[in-house]
Amino acid sequence: MEYIRNNGTKVIVDGDKVQYGEGTMRKQKIGANFTNGIVHGGYLSSFNGSFNEELIGIEMGIGDIVNAKIGDIKYAYELLKSKINNIDSADIFELSRIVLETVNEYFNGLDNIDARMDYYYCDDFEESENNRISNLKGTGAAMCVERSALAQNLLKSLGINSFFKTSGIIKNNNKEVHSYNLIEFNNKYYIFDTSMPNLINGKINPLIAEIDKETFTLLSSPISDIGISTTVSHYNPYRDIDVTITYDSGREKQVEVNPLGENNKKHL
Repeated sequence: MEYIRNNGTKVIVDGDKVQYGEGTMRKQKIGANFTNGIVHGGYLSSFNGSFNEELIGIEMGIGDIVNAKIGDIKYAYELLKSKINNIDSADIFELSRIVLETVNEYFNGLDNIDARMDYYYCDDFEESENNRISNLKGTGAAMCVERSALAQNLLKSLGINSFFKTSGIIKNNNKEVHSYNLIEFNNKYYIFDTSMPNLINGKINPLIAEIDKETFTLLSSPISDIGISTTVSHYNPYRDIDVTITYDSGREKQVEVNPLGENNKKHL
């Protein structure tokens, strides 16, 4: 299945594998499984597989998207493997924590995010075919899209049912576009956010909140007329602030959920 963006860029959908972002495109050809699959005039918003050759939309400005593939992330898998032997693999909090640690070590933190777009070519250049998220390894420049895409593959490698998700959010009253993950583990469901994590048992953890099955199903849907705005307040140890986030904002159906861990820095 193929779509054409307004700037002429082709968007390929291979089975249930799609590319993501908030760019503008029009529908050229549609398959039965994707009849209602356009989100806010942009890409399909969720993905339940492991990224390989799929294109991932990277925002480079208001309304501007470049496309990238996941690239060679073998080192991330090796990092994760080195950590897995030291934890209880039946404990979702421990599993989540080491995935976050792996993401942080792979990208070398968040200290260089202003230089993020220096590692991508825009779509106007032939070199854009070389855009890889793995090019940001060790740069400190990866943001939510790169972090959640890497987390998606790491989670799937652990056998965890995970969705990569891009949607509008409202963070402390500011509207943004954000990428995060939604996971299912042992019949429980969670919002998993490597860019705005939580504090659980005194440790930084990407699990933000436990959600029920219906909320998980609606949040993880790529369909434009299905969704649920899910609000949670928690403490973000990266920024040392309390944050209130509405994931998948702007939906008619809304729910407020309790955070995991402590939601105020006074509990540190």
